[in-house]
Formats: sequence, structure tokens, C-alpha cells
Amino acid sequence: MSRNTREPRGEGRVDWEPSHLVALLDRRVALREAARQVCALTGADVALIGEMEDTGVAVVRSWAGTHHTGLHNLVVPTGLGLGGKVLATNRPCRVHDYARSRSITHEFDDPINAEGIRAMLGVPIQRGDEVLGMVYAAYRDPGDFGTRATAALTRIADATALSLAVAELADARREADTLAERRRIAVALHDSVGAMLFTVGAQVRDLRSDGGTTPELAERLGTVERGLAEASTALRRSLAALSDLPADRSLSATVTADCAAFEERTGVTARAITLTPLPEPDPSRFRILLSAIREALLNVEKHARASSVVVTLMAADGELTAVVSDDGVGLAGSLTPSVGGIGLGAVRERLERLGGDVQVVENDDAGVTVRIRMPLR
Repeated sequence: MSRNTREPRGEGRVDWEPSHLVALLDRRVALREAARQVCALTGADVALIGEMEDTGVAVVRSWAGTHHTGLHNLVVPTGLGLGGKVLATNRPCRVHDYARSRSITHEFDDPINAEGIRAMLGVPIQRGDEVLGMVYAAYRDPGDFGTRATAALTRIADATALSLAVAELADARREADTLAERRRIAVALHDSVGAMLFTVGAQVRDLRSDGGTTPELAERLGTVERGLAEASTALRRSLAALSDLPADRSLSATVTADCAAFEERTGVTARAITLTPLPEPDPSRFRILLSAIREALLNVEKHARASSVVVTLMAADGELTAVVSDDGVGLAGSLTPSVGGIGLGAVRERLERLGGDVQVVENDDAGVTVRIRMPLR
């Protein structure tokens, strides 16, 4: 190893496992830990992690070893500086002396020089073909990066990509649990407070209609009745706010909440499983896909006589796929899924206009599987 080649300091630290980072379900905590591991595993003086936050633009959101704030929250467009080159080429890039390098542009020389950074290595954070950001390791003296340091940074970038995916799924799960709890509270309030208000209101009306009621008492009862009506109106508005899903809800959270409502309504065990991070479709496609899933669940409720149903969501090759599988009586004991009201037949027509489709097959053991496929574009 030459005098100017840098390798990881602390041999024991190289035993770090990527699973340690993936276990951190909070993305901010995971990114801070990733930055710390960059310094620990590569011997870097400074570590930076950028996340894609707009088309062609990354922002440095995590760091370790910095002495100044110039690189904190730095916006890095594709093609500019070392990080922009990583984004543009989608491969590791390095410079031995940042300020003198002719292989990169120099829009960020001021904050780089303020940190005293000379040598720098950047590695893309990737999930499949998608670039999620980049990880930097930087030294405050000129030099080269040894093979072990480069391999360590690549491992951290891969673990960071997986950690971001896991954190995204955890966020969706928490959002779905919150929405399901809101709906549960709404149902409980409707069944308890709503029922009490209705009962009291009916008793007040009975008293007012009693022929022996004095005018003074009738007037007071009228005031009570109007107050009860206002309270009922306020309760209905509150229940609507609790039951409505937010406009920016995710597909995963919406389907999970639908499964929770399905199970509470029917007593049939229902689970939603998200196998991959889900890019959100545009609003019209969102509604069509959700309608297809809900229609499949409705068929299970009406015809399947099932004890359980599972909705699986995944994204691959530019498509969203939803699979609704039950353990019921199968097609022989149910209506053909394409008939009856709007049905899956109407949903199938809308999906086919978008290049998607619906397939209904009978399972070998029991029940029916509905596979819904919709291109994202």
C-alpha cells in the first residue's frame, strides 16, 4: 500500500454488518448511523449522504466529521461536482485532489475548501435501476482510496438503499395503523355517543308531545332538543373527519386500512402485505386500482364464504400488481366475478384501457385468486 493510499482505520470495525443499519426503521436515524459508519469503516475524515428529493436533484441530509455547515443541506443537481457526477453516471467516482480535479465541475469549491477536503469518493445509493442518492467519503489530505475502503463504502451504500426501503414500508405500516385506529374510534363513537344522543332526543320529543306538558316546560324541552340536534350534527362531522382518508394517503396505507375495515365488518381475517416499495400512481390510476381491489374484496365478502383473505401489493418493471387471494369455496360456489353491478368486468375494461388487466383463477387447494395488474404509465 502506497503512502498516500487510505484504508479503514480500526480493523475490528470492518466486521460491521449491513443488517445493523437496516434494523433502524427511522430513516433519519439510519442515515445518521450510515454517515458515522462511513468514517468508521473507510477511515474518512468527513462523511456525507445525499438523498434524491426532486427530479435530478439530491440534497445532503446527513453528515459526520464536518467542522462547518457549508455542506449541510447542500443541494446537488445531477452533473455538478463529484456528487452530481455520481448521479449522472450511476457509478462510483473519485478525485485525488478536489480543487485541482479536471474531471468534475467546481460549483461547490467554497464549502469543500472550508472543510479542507482534498480527496473524495462518491458511490450511488441504488434500488434496482433507481438512484436514491449518494454516499461520500472525504479526506482532508490528497491521496487515493484503497480497495477495502471503496468496498466498505459500497457496502454502506447498499445497506442504506435497503434501509430506506424498509423505513418506507415501516412508515406505510404506521400510517395504515393510524388510519385503522381512526376508523375504529369513529365506529365506537357512532355506536355509543351517537346512539345515546338519538335515544335522549327521542325521549325529549316524546315529552314535548305529551298533552300534559306546560307551555314553559315545552319551550325548555324545545331548547334541549335543538341542543341535541346541534350536538348530533357536530358528532357526524367529527365522525366523517375521522373516517375520511387524507388526500395524500399512500396506496399501501389505504389498502391496509381497507383490510382492517373488511375484517371488522365481516369477521373474516384480512391482511395486506406490501412486498416492495410502491411508487404512487397518478390520482386516476390510484382510484382505478383501488376500485379493482375493493371490488375483489366485495366478491369475497358476498360469495366466497372464506375464513381469510390476503391482499399482496408489489411493484416491478414499471407496473403495480395487486393479488387478492381467499380460501373460500372457489368459483363453483360464487358468482362469476365479471357480473353483478359494476363488478370486476367494468373494472377490467378500465384497466385494459390503461394497458393493465385482471385475471381470476381458482386456487389448487381452496378459494380464488384475483391478480390485478396496472402500468404506472
